Amino acid sequence: MLDLIIDFLQYSSCRKKFTMNKLNASWLLVTLMTLRVTAETVDLPEYLHVCHREDPKLTECMKESIETLRPYLARGIPELDIPSIDPIHLGDLIVAESVPGQGVSISAKDIKAYGPSNFKLKKLTVVEYGKIYSFELELPHLYVEGRYVVDGRILLLPVKGSGKFTGNFTQGIGSVRIKGDRKRINGKDHLSLAKLDIKIRVSDGRVKLENLFGGDRVLGEIINETINQNFNLLSTELIPLIEKALQRIFKRTGNKILERFPEEVLFP
Repeated sequence: MLDLIIDFLQYSSCRKKFTMNKLNASWLLVTLMTLRVTAETVDLPEYLHVCHREDPKLTECMKESIETLRPYLARGIPELDIPSIDPIHLGDLIVAESVPGQGVSISAKDIKAYGPSNFKLKKLTVVEYGKIYSFELELPHLYVEGRYVVDGRILLLPVKGSGKFTGNFTQGIGSVRIKGDRKRINGKDHLSLAKLDIKIRVSDGRVKLENLFGGDRVLGEIINETINQNFNLLSTELIPLIEKALQRIFKRTGNKILERFPEEVLFP
């Protein structure tokens, strides 16, 4: 910006006479303010669409901002150390834990979920600009894969096995509420995600556990069918664990962006 100011003064000195009257002073002030704004916005990457507090269509602007960011989240943002959310790595989960001799204990590892980036933003509410937002997402299809270990009894049958598992979840609805807080970084105010709550409802789905009973196809199909007939019970155990994993991942992702840019730039 300093180079631009020097060029401007040199250009002015080449004129016959530069008189710093009120008009020139005002024009110079406007020019410097414009240069300052330009300098701030030049540093913003193309995936960040800033919405102004006074925008009469603030909600629509926020929706466009999320849509602009979505494809970048899908493939990751290396410069901010943000990995791809498609697939999103959920880590390890204990789906169900039983008392010895009763029920079934299922643990899952190396879980990946495909399809989160295909969300559809259905509703967005700006409760308090730059601080509190709530929105509702539609998740048309989530495909999950990983490895499992199961031990216990289903319908008096001893069930024991380990191997690959897959799951398909359809017609999901996600309700999200985020609350921001302010902190100082390098002498400037930045916002951070202090709280992020995600609640997911899934209408339908199926899971498949491979290699049950040492690969016995008939017994494996019986147990898988029994599990899927009670899919609502399984999802009651599984969904809260996925919610916690997503909250952790998206909170980290959001703070990576917020820590990079001051509040005055992202929330003017």
